[in-house]
Amino acid sequence: MAAKKNRDILWEVGCEGHTDAWVIADSWELATVAAARFWGVPWREVASLCELKKKIVGAPRNVCCRCGKTYYGAPPMCAMCQKDQKLEEEHLRRRLTRAYRLGKVM
Repeated sequence: MAAKKNRDILWEVGCEGHTDAWVIADSWELATVAAARFWGVPWREVASLCELKKKIVGAPRNVCCRCGKTYYGAPPMCAMCQKDQKLEEEHLRRRLTRAYRLGKVM
């Protein structure tokens, strides 16, 4: 019997009120858990709101999923894109918090 290849599955998880998160997981449920960890929120708050944006089976290693450049580090993206994604999430949180306080978003 042939051994099954260990392929990475790259998920782009979207959620209302958060930026899209790129995570590597074996299943959709584990992808939502990893996305919640990235966003810094409890999983129970975003579990039902998560939606699948993109699924890539056998994602190439050492190729950034955002910019497409080759890098040497942990998947799924390069250090610059990780910083940018964290910064985007932080800015989005600040904008939404400010909008809630001013009563512009319900």
